[in-house]
Amino acid sequence: MSSKLAIGMPLDRADGKLKVTGRAKYSAEMPLPGLVHAVLVESTVSNGTIKSRRPIAHHAVAHVPLVRGAAPSAGSVQVDIKSSDILNKFTPETEFGAAVDAIGIGGLPTLFSTSNVQTMLSAGEQSMSYRLYTELNVQDWHWNPNGTWTDPVHQKGYFVGSSQFRAPIVHSYGYQLLHRGDTFDQGDNQDYSRITDGSNSTFWKSNPYLTSTYTKESDSLHPQWVILDLGDDENVDAIKIDWASPFAVKYTVQYWTGDDAMYDPTNGQWVTFPSGTVTTGSGGTVTLRLSPTPISAEYIRVVMTQSSNTSSGDGSDPRSSMGYAINEIGIGTLGSGGSFNDLVTHSADQNQTTVYVSSTDPFHMSTAQNPGAEQVGLDYILSGNLSQNLPAMVPVPMFYSTPENAVAEITYLSRRRYEITGIELGEEPDGQFAMPEDYGAMFIQWAKAIKQCDPSARLGGPVMSSFITDTWANTGGTTDWVTRFIAYLASHNALSLLSFISTEHYPFSEDTADLSMLTQEPGQVQALFDEMTSARVPAGIPLYVTEYNMDGGTSQAIVDLEGALWHAIFVGEYLNHGGVGSYYYQYLPVQLSTDGTVWSLIGMFTGNSNDQISSKTSQFFSSQLICQQWCIPGRLQHVLMPASSNITDGNGNTLVMPYVVHRPDGEYSILLVNADTSPHTVNVTFTDTANHYFTGTVTQAQFSAKDYKWVPNGANGLPKPDGPYEVSSVGSGSGTAYTLPAESITVLRGTIK
Repeated sequence: MSSKLAIGMPLDRADGKLKVTGRAKYSAEMPLPGLVHAVLVESTVSNGTIKSRRPIAHHAVAHVPLVRGAAPSAGSVQVDIKSSDILNKFTPETEFGAAVDAIGIGGLPTLFSTSNVQTMLSAGEQSMSYRLYTELNVQDWHWNPNGTWTDPVHQKGYFVGSSQFRAPIVHSYGYQLLHRGDTFDQGDNQDYSRITDGSNSTFWKSNPYLTSTYTKESDSLHPQWVILDLGDDENVDAIKIDWASPFAVKYTVQYWTGDDAMYDPTNGQWVTFPSGTVTTGSGGTVTLRLSPTPISAEYIRVVMTQSSNTSSGDGSDPRSSMGYAINEIGIGTLGSGGSFNDLVTHSADQNQTTVYVSSTDPFHMSTAQNPGAEQVGLDYILSGNLSQNLPAMVPVPMFYSTPENAVAEITYLSRRRYEITGIELGEEPDGQFAMPEDYGAMFIQWAKAIKQCDPSARLGGPVMSSFITDTWANTGGTTDWVTRFIAYLASHNALSLLSFISTEHYPFSEDTADLSMLTQEPGQVQALFDEMTSARVPAGIPLYVTEYNMDGGTSQAIVDLEGALWHAIFVGEYLNHGGVGSYYYQYLPVQLSTDGTVWSLIGMFTGNSNDQISSKTSQFFSSQLICQQWCIPGRLQHVLMPASSNITDGNGNTLVMPYVVHRPDGEYSILLVNADTSPHTVNVTFTDTANHYFTGTVTQAQFSAKDYKWVPNGANGLPKPDGPYEVSSVGSGSGTAYTLPAESITVLRGTIK
């Protein structure tokens, strides 16, 4: 995930701090070096000060308050080893992975130094997930710098990367779009909307792939929209639209009745102004009186349902005549003499009135390369040491690209004979306010095109930033995003194109990430799989979590011991529910950053100013315990068995959480997480038709406060001690009690009789 700004003020990333002036509501990560992602959080800012923050992209789960620090107790762990009760089967090679994202320009030699890569590999993560930051930046990804333009003379238009292998692809870049509509984005906010930039020589244009030519259905089923956020409730009775070409023949102007149209879409509705319906639009500059008396509103939406299909002037390509285009919009009131009082700030930067759009045409120019970030080249990643030549999860650009570019990429990867776990189409449509039906229409186009060149390709999506996401209700009253996406595919006989569902998982915000998150996490994971059921995802389509951590911000809980405990709980719960592949984020080292309260980071490693790993965080050790102690690395199958413990607090929260695998070497391995601030002891019993117990020597690997502690010290915070965990041999038999230190992870493994 990444930064998402709603109502906007400048965000300065130069020193890793937020700089906001005036009154604003925005949703953003605390920016960190290395372009890391974050959970979506809304903040209210007044006079440069953050006044309130609320998470809006994590899963709401009922939670019983946690009672901690009870007296140490003796309990039991029961393991069900009946073959009929197996929970899951998995191979660590494809189950345990890590995600690699965009990096700063020029950072490749230092971030991927030999010593860094060796240390990263020592964490035990295996396969890789390639994250597509260009989608979040509203940019087209030139996955191959070599390729062709539709207008090669002027090096502009629509770009298709070359599928021919020349030199290995080491660097690749995103390109800003010429007809951008959004003021802010989920990425670096390097650009702004052309709708309120103050120039009639620039314009926004919607995506041609959402028109009937490509969707094969009426444009009215994929209405395109523009929303302006006035920043506060204002009296509105008029709109002034300077149409470009193609213009809307049919459109409506609406206002939102709730508090926040973008981040609270179920509490309110769009209402058409009394005179806000136009059925015979003819383009040009139009000033409409929307209401006989002003109506108080903050969010104004223009919904377009029929196009003039006249050329935008972007050359002879037929896509230039598809969709809708607007030079400028003004919103305000009409005076008694017909004078227009404009409430919109028109500015060629992010001081403009904030605009959101349904889509943007991927038309761009060779001169618009992202100046601050690069996507590490596919060959560099997939054939490099970090990949270990294991199957990888790869993306294709979708929102701001073309099917032809996706086909070229997959053709290239096939020719290079890379082993691919799956192909994700686009990234984070919910964070970009894309409608599920629009994403579905594009998914079908891209999927059919890819399947023609590679019938065996495993295609997935929608790559949600938050799997449980609402949007404005459709005519049937359904607001759940994933439900509507699945319904769209089903209604178009296209569910066979979907090989897997994928999402990111950042369940907590930096405000809520504390000790209580440990016992909340099982409910958070349950919510993911409940959503699969409620959204009517067909049986047999698996859920991948292609990017995860407990918090996408800079909560100290991530680097504290609790970060490791959360990590182990998530992986255990995800596997218990039938998960097939999860990818940890963030893999590369980053420097500490601050949200104004604490200094922290998201990831396994702290980095110095030269991008070299300077220390390991707690989640490095939880990764080792999961990947190297609990399981055996590689392609051999592990079997997950049901287990339970009777150690709970006074409110019924489970404090000791067990996860059990039957390993291919014959050993039973138990991952035990003690989420309490008190130590506990447990006896372990394995049950089928009789009771069984560990026999012979039992290997114990244990990680607790005596092995790791984060020491806050501003930008110089560090862990001390910084591991390693402890490995020892312990006893066995029916009467053996195993000691679990306070806030600890323990792996017990051995044979049973």
